[in-house]
Amino acid sequence: MPQTARWAGTPSIKGKSESMRMMLLTFSLVGLQFTWGTEMTYCTPYLLQLGLTKSKTSLVWIAGPLSGLIIQPLIGVIADRSRSKWGRRRPFMIVGSFVVAFCLVVLGWTAEIVNMFVKDPEKAKNVTIALAVSSIYAVDFSINVVQACCRSLIVDTLPIPLQQGGSAWAGRMSAIGQLISYVVGSIDTVSIFGSLLGDTQFKQMTVIAAFSLVAAVAVTSYSVKERVLISPRDSEGNVGAIQVISQLYQTTMELPPRIQAICWAQFWAWIGWFPFLFYSTTWVGETYFRYEVPKDDLAKSTDMLGEVGRVGSLSLVVFSSITFFSSVLLPFCVTSPEIKRSRFTPRPPPGIASFLKSLTKVRPDLQTAWFISQIMFAATMIFAPLAHSRAFATFLVAICGIPWAISSWAPFAFMGVEINKLTMNAAAAPGIAASSTRSGVTMITSASLRNTPAADTELEVLRLNHRDSDSDSDEEDPSSLNPNSNIPSTGELAGIYLGVLNVYTTLPQFVGTFISWIVFTLLEPGAEPDKDREPDTQWMNLDKDRPNAIAICLFIGALSALVAAEATRRLRYVI
Repeated sequence: MPQTARWAGTPSIKGKSESMRMMLLTFSLVGLQFTWGTEMTYCTPYLLQLGLTKSKTSLVWIAGPLSGLIIQPLIGVIADRSRSKWGRRRPFMIVGSFVVAFCLVVLGWTAEIVNMFVKDPEKAKNVTIALAVSSIYAVDFSINVVQACCRSLIVDTLPIPLQQGGSAWAGRMSAIGQLISYVVGSIDTVSIFGSLLGDTQFKQMTVIAAFSLVAAVAVTSYSVKERVLISPRDSEGNVGAIQVISQLYQTTMELPPRIQAICWAQFWAWIGWFPFLFYSTTWVGETYFRYEVPKDDLAKSTDMLGEVGRVGSLSLVVFSSITFFSSVLLPFCVTSPEIKRSRFTPRPPPGIASFLKSLTKVRPDLQTAWFISQIMFAATMIFAPLAHSRAFATFLVAICGIPWAISSWAPFAFMGVEINKLTMNAAAAPGIAASSTRSGVTMITSASLRNTPAADTELEVLRLNHRDSDSDSDEEDPSSLNPNSNIPSTGELAGIYLGVLNVYTTLPQFVGTFISWIVFTLLEPGAEPDKDREPDTQWMNLDKDRPNAIAICLFIGALSALVAAEATRRLRYVI
């Protein structure tokens, strides 16, 4: 018989209230999303400004799915087996955040770094592009380390009744980070900071993003105490890279039916979300300068990259605001997956409690809400090719804030529930009721009662006894340090299964990249420079008679969202 994993220590989160603990647990996602927002807002126009065509720029964004496909599952398996005294997730989060910060600064100062070593202008241009692309790859690979561990930490720490709440809080923190990044990006930071953080908007945004990520990860790492893994489930000790890849492959090929269904819904959804997230800023900026700005005014700009970034960010400020309010309000209007009754029901603010109470009888479950969000996104992006003004483009982008809030929350909530159910089912002996309070965890299981309503709510619920930081630091329960505890930690398999979910999130990005490359190659190939236009504006497509390639990509993404909606609908019938 394989030996059950052994643990030491008591998991805990600082804070006097559940809301404060949830906020601290997910605070790292504020800095994480701020960094993603900065990259998605500025890097596409930055690469175009350096001289890459749109078709080549689309190929650069293979970095995102490639890093997610390789790093997140690999780090998930490695972190699952980590025996660090600091926990399984936080060491990777901290080291990864500093690597991201360094790479962001290099990305912002690529031209200056290259000019220190290369004096020939033409060669310097090519080396600058190469260094910028390499920096983007480095940022994406290292930030995926941080992201994988931030998500796994949430699943590790929370019991089943709080998985949806934890995912909802993660969505809120992500929305806050995204909103802040777009608000800051829409401001002329150079006029505020001068040359203190750099002489261009892009440089200053990379510095701010680097600081925000390190600070946010530090807050969560300080506030959360993890259990320490003494020995893994199978008692094999250290495993090599081949065994890790083999385990990941085997897990991906033998997914439980419900996890497989969740992953396929995510797969089709992300074919649609990929072009929106990476190109919407450039699309809004190009729409504005193509249809609303006279050509004579283009010559007056001294920082066209900053102008496009600010115009696009302003529209995404509205998008992020709607995402934030949706992520706050919608969890109160949606019932929890698989849990019919729970003592951990989230409480809305008193001002809206009466209104939400009237919706209780008709509120949908999370699966229905996810399905509706897919339909809403598809219905919105179908109109992207018809946008001929910044106002209409901004309106379409803003509407997508609602489905994005649900899409950032639903799959992780479903996965959190399924992962914990797998952990508990693996540890429970059939037909035997067990109760233990060792290691700060109470687990009550009964196979004979699994088909009863009580089993859905009170039994088979793994609860973590979080204690306030004061009591936790003063005195430890001796039993909580027992290395022979056989009680599994909730989320014991979180790393590998969330890694598999990320595989289904990143593979469609390869598909989206390939689609974008084809569209850009056909509709906006590299053209000869226009002598009537300033060099700083050559990278933008300002021809009103030519179709906007980004809008076509968004339209294709809308069609994929319809397939995702059908996959989400079928999730209800998967057992």
